[in-house]
Parts: sequence; C-alpha cells; structure tokens
Amino acid sequence: MADISASEREAYDTVAYPTAIVSHMTPDRIRAAGLLHGWSAPDPSAASVLEIGCGDGLNIIGMAAVAPRARHVGFDLSEHAIARGRALVAAAGLTNVTLEVGDILDWARKGERFDYIVCHGVYAWVPEPVQRALLGLIGAALAPGGVAYVSYDALPAAAPKVEIQRFLVRRTAGIEGVEARVRAAVGILATLSRHQVEGSRLKPQLEVLARSLPSFDAAYFFHDWLADHYAPPSAAAFAAAAGAEGLKVAGDAGLTDLFTHDLDAEAAQLLGDGDDWGARSEALDFLRGAQMFRRTYLVRADAPPPPATGLKDLYFSFDGERDMSRHDETGEDRPRYSADLGTFLIPTAPAQAAVMQALWDARPGELSYAQIVTRTGDEAAADEVLRRVCTLGLVAAHATPPAYTLTPGERPIASPLARAMFATGSYAMTLRHARLVPKEPPTAAFLQLCDGTRDRAALAHEMSARLGASITPGQIGAALADISGRRVFLA
Repeated sequence: MADISASEREAYDTVAYPTAIVSHMTPDRIRAAGLLHGWSAPDPSAASVLEIGCGDGLNIIGMAAVAPRARHVGFDLSEHAIARGRALVAAAGLTNVTLEVGDILDWARKGERFDYIVCHGVYAWVPEPVQRALLGLIGAALAPGGVAYVSYDALPAAAPKVEIQRFLVRRTAGIEGVEARVRAAVGILATLSRHQVEGSRLKPQLEVLARSLPSFDAAYFFHDWLADHYAPPSAAAFAAAAGAEGLKVAGDAGLTDLFTHDLDAEAAQLLGDGDDWGARSEALDFLRGAQMFRRTYLVRADAPPPPATGLKDLYFSFDGERDMSRHDETGEDRPRYSADLGTFLIPTAPAQAAVMQALWDARPGELSYAQIVTRTGDEAAADEVLRRVCTLGLVAAHATPPAYTLTPGERPIASPLARAMFATGSYAMTLRHARLVPKEPPTAAFLQLCDGTRDRAALAHEMSARLGASITPGQIGAALADISGRRVFLA
C-alpha cells in the first residue's frame, strides 16, 4: 500500500490487532436495521459478503458459520493475520469463506460485486488517499440493492481525542518497542489527567480514558492511540466523500439517527429534512456531543435497496436487566428495563408493558414479530413499541431465524466454530455473533466434547476423566441447560 509505511505494515504483523466481535456488521443485523430505517437489504442466507481490512477474519468467519449457502470473502494487508484466520477456517471445517492478503489500493478481485460490504475501524486510521480508495472500492464492488457498513471515529465528539492522540504520538515517537511506547503513553495520560484545572475542556475526555485504560488491551491502545494516521471525519464530510464515489448514506447501524424523540421544536428544526443524512447527522452530533464512533450504512445512489415491507420478518431479544423495586404513586411495581450501555425504559403504556414482559419471559430466547403481536393483541401498538425499544438500543432485532437451540438434543452439538476457537483460545463466538467467555474453566473443554458423537452418559464419563471427579449425566444436563442460554448449540 503506497500510502502506508513499511513500519506501519510491520506493526500490524508484529502487534496483532485484537479482533472485536461486532454484531452490528453482520448481514443479519444490517438487514434488520435496514427494515427499521425503511429499506430492505438482500437475504443474508444466500448473500455474497466482502470484508475490507478483515484482520484475522473472525467476524466474517462468524458470518459464514451461520450462513452456509452464502459466499464470504475477506482481505487484509497483514499476512500473519490472514494466516491465523485461515487456520481457524480449516479447524472449523468451513468451506464458504475465503481469506486473502490484499491491499485496498489495488485489490485483485476487481469486477466482482457483493451484496454486503463491511469495513470496521479502518477509515479514520488510514491516510486520505486510502480513505478515497476504500470508498471507491465499495462504489465499484457493491451490487445493486446491496449495503455497505463502514465504521469510524467521527467529529465533533472525537475532536479532543485527535489532539490528545497527536500529542502522544509526538511524545513517544523516539521510543523503541511497542510495550515501552504504550507504557510511556499511559504515563503521559496519567500526568495530563492529574493536572487538569477546573473548567478544562480536555478533562472529560481524559477522565473517560482514565476509567477505560484498565480494560484496554495494550495492542488495541497501540494501534488506536499511537497510530501514525488518525483523521476522523464529520458525518457531513463522510457523506460527501461517499457521494463522490456514487454512494449515499442510508442510516446508522446504531439507529441513533432514528432516535429524535427527546428533541424540542428548536432542535428538530436544526435537523432539516430527512433527505440530507450528512447535515442531519452532523446536527445530531452537535446536539448530543456523544457520538464518537459511527457505524454508517452506504448504498448505491443509482440502485439502493427496495423499500421495506415492515418488521414482520424480524426476531427480537432482550438481554438486559429488569428492576422491580420501583413503585409508582399508587404503590404498584413499575419495572425498569435496562441495557448494558445505560439505556432504559420504564413502561408507561399497556403496549410497552406487554412487549417488554413478553421479551422478558422469552429470555434467553427470542420472539418473532408475529409472536409479539399475538401476545400484545395490537399490531399497530406492538410495532410502535418495537421500533422505539430497538432505536433505544434496549432490544436487538435480527433478520434471520435463530441457528441455535435452547434445548440441546440427546447428542448435543456445539457450534464447530466455537469448538475450534476453544481449542486454541479462551473465548469463542456464539451463533448470534457475540463473545462467549466461560464462567468456569471446564466449560471450554466440555463444549469441545459436544460434537454430536456423545450422549449425556458419554459426556459425563469424559468429563469425569478430565476433572478427576465423578460427574453424573444429571450434572451434564444441568450444564447444558445453563450453557445453552449463551446461544452456542446448533438447532
């Protein structure tokens, strides 16, 4: 890649970028979000999917694991990352995914078209010519009616990070070795944070960073905060750059562009009409100031997806918490449903209460749109509530039926991908594209045994031998019931 230095190429091979499992970038979630936005993306079960800058390919491998009839291709500049991904593909026995070493500037498969193109966390961290080439590749390779997903840090919320990041890069530039540079940068951040005066414009960003640092992977910190290139665009600038390549923005994967219920009349006026997504989203970013990381959908300007026919094909799940300790003025219980990211809902209308109760009762499973409508008895009201709770990020919407079962059969089969991941690592991917970290160390070994060749008695025998303790078929059944809630057993 002409605009990436040799040292930067080496950095990605020397320091493996830790792959995040990103459910929003799967065709399943993209199509679901599209239906909420009002357009219909291709059927994920038989689609063609391209991932640009796939790293070790974990995300596109996860997509391939649940869509055996679909075609999946990923490429990355790092030979080491691609080698790791190919080893996982072989271990999981997948035949519908291809990983290649490739360059955004001159990718070899020119002329091919894909229904879905995804690129996570690349755009803001590459030079401007590569940014143009990335959008140009999407413009050339996206099939009519297809959808692209591009995620990136965005202005204005990322503005303090830009200056802090540049300062860290300058101050650590002469330090040899990744670990030494990271240690020095973390020390600088601690010093900066300690000395911020009251009213500092940098203080909020530094405080958030200080709270997050203990959970940061050193490799992530190195590639994010010490990257040679870091240029987050505004939503409007990104939309304009995409437009130059024959693309237009179709929405945000986090559905933040749909949540405007909290705006007063003056704020709503700032948004303008709904046709100019760039201006509208830029206004939202200034109104709220919290949208640092954007997940943007792009479609062909000359051939966008067809209009949606509603939410009838979707499946919904609630994976958050419910607090029943609250009471209203009459003394009655008022449940508070909350999600990991801090969003919550206290139902104030019968339809809200009915939808959330139905989803709560279905945990850890899902309900189809039809099942929710049946339980609430009012399709229009149920539809309105589902749109609201999905937009809040409280409820997840899926466009494909579950590939998992909550009741494993007599000879349970865990996902081959999960089994392959546990053979060499400490975590795995579920059949709904989420991270599975075992609560107990023997869980990984147990799931590797669940390959469809053993019944509960045989599993008990094997686990007894491994643990040096007597494990009964009943205990195996209890373990299956517990672990199946993580959506890892094949239906």
